[in-house]
Amino acid sequence: MLTSETLRLKNGRSWHVSSGGSGTPLLWLHGLSGIHKSDPLVAALERKHRIIAPLAPGFSDLAEIDEIGNIHELALDYDDLLEHLDFEGGVIVGHSFGAMAAAEIAAHFPRRAKKLVLLAPVGLWNEKYPGRDVFAEPFATVESFLWHDKEAREALIARRSNEDGPVSDAERLIAIAQSLTAVTKFVWPLPEKGLRKRLPRISAATLAVFGAEDTFISPRYAEDFKRGLPAVQTAVVKGAGHMLPYERTDEVAGLIEKFLAA
Repeated sequence: MLTSETLRLKNGRSWHVSSGGSGTPLLWLHGLSGIHKSDPLVAALERKHRIIAPLAPGFSDLAEIDEIGNIHELALDYDDLLEHLDFEGGVIVGHSFGAMAAAEIAAHFPRRAKKLVLLAPVGLWNEKYPGRDVFAEPFATVESFLWHDKEAREALIARRSNEDGPVSDAERLIAIAQSLTAVTKFVWPLPEKGLRKRLPRISAATLAVFGAEDTFISPRYAEDFKRGLPAVQTAVVKGAGHMLPYERTDEVAGLIEKFLAA
């Protein structure tokens, strides 16, 4: 289970970083739901890895993103943290916006990642299958289409309530609103912010995994990543939407470990 601490960098920036497990270091960059000590995918990865999980800027305090002007400065911000952690040539795994951040880190600073895993990555745009614009939706409706497996969603909510304490629907909506507000600065307005042009800079072996029923990021984006990264491996998980790490946790963890072991 993850434990948290606050790191203060030489540049004065503070980061909330969770960690746990033992073994090969693995940087986990979370999606829209943030970081929870009861995260089932992280728990699965902890069996073989020492997880390092920074909380993305803005998720704790929106003031954190005031001085981060664009996606390039966000990548620089992460690089400062990785320099502090002495993280180089490691494994980076990201989900959703976290996957976009992982790809940007690997493109801006190729030495940081030896292997890269992108789960339902945001960041590319194709007018043939643009997907649903989550950033233009009412906060109260977002969870309803990010998830395909509603039973998995309820199971995760129950698990977090048991381990972290009860959370009301209103509190969950406030958390979603804050996370979307933080992410919007780097993603909105669509279309993409140039990641497609930067993909060839990525030297890390890469696995991109999509949910077959994802209505936010179409699984057809697997082909776009193949065009940008000819050596990328892709997988599409049946019965999963955008929240595939939590809808098909065992299958996703298996795909990741198989890729890392190759």
